[in-house]
Amino acid sequence: MIPLETKPSLYLPELGLHLDSLTSQKFGFISHAHADHVGSHETILCSPVTAVILRARYRFGKKRFRTLEFQTPLELKGYRIELLPAGHITGSAMLHITRLSDGATLLYTGDCKTRDSLTAEAIVIKPANQLIIESTFANPIYTFPAHSETSQQLVHFVQQALTDGVTPILIAYALGKAQEAHAILSKNNIYPVLHHATAKMALTCIKAGVNLGDYGTLEELAPDRHCLIIPPGYLKHPDIASIKHKRTAMLTGWALDPDVQYKRRGIDAFIPLSDHADYPGLLEIIERVNPRDILTVHGSTKSFATDLRRRGYNAWSIEGEDQIELF
Repeated sequence: MIPLETKPSLYLPELGLHLDSLTSQKFGFISHAHADHVGSHETILCSPVTAVILRARYRFGKKRFRTLEFQTPLELKGYRIELLPAGHITGSAMLHITRLSDGATLLYTGDCKTRDSLTAEAIVIKPANQLIIESTFANPIYTFPAHSETSQQLVHFVQQALTDGVTPILIAYALGKAQEAHAILSKNNIYPVLHHATAKMALTCIKAGVNLGDYGTLEELAPDRHCLIIPPGYLKHPDIASIKHKRTAMLTGWALDPDVQYKRRGIDAFIPLSDHADYPGLLEIIERVNPRDILTVHGSTKSFATDLRRRGYNAWSIEGEDQIELF
């Protein structure tokens, strides 16, 4: 079994490598460029695309990056390290390591997704003895529609709003879902107008090789007859609030939770576009990895670990203190 420390953050002591630590470390793996996975490490291990985004988003220009192309092994301190596409957002990576002395293996997923995507690399899964898996949507209620169905729902919302003479506004994280929505609109010949924070990430992803299509910005183009894409929290910004006739849709996996919709009153529609694996997707990953030991991290860790033990897996949550059940 490969030694793993979990407090204060995930750490592989034999490699001296921290996994998605939020605090600055000497050597840290960053699976993708969302803020809740980013620390200002002295040396950063990540994919080349993630390095481009990190430099643009967090001013990491002077940081030392050790980038690895997907599925290109690197030998380090008696281990073989390999980054695998995670399917989460563009550039997102899972970390697969093999101890050369005995062949012991570990897979750390970070945030991941098994469904189709226009902007994220398709997930690649390899077997491992140990699995550290995210569990954001690790509940059976979160079974997301196919990408084609969600895309159709999004396009219908936008086209209906335009037909009704109102401005459609999509609320999506500036990195990840905003690019996916952008690509869906472009594929359907709908011209998106982006908030400046979203436009910055779009430009960065395009430079990194992501095919998004043309777009305008709020500073350059009046929103009439176009679809706006803005980050959460900007709906009350003067530029948006001044649009008299508008219709809003939030793009989120939490759309399948009625309580979330109630708490987000004032939004006209919720579209279940998510960049995370849903419950069936998580089970698919586990089945394909076929691990002996599982550690659940992020989200519904304890309930998911309990669920997995009920299914016969040796699974535990990162918080510890799991209840021992007699099934």
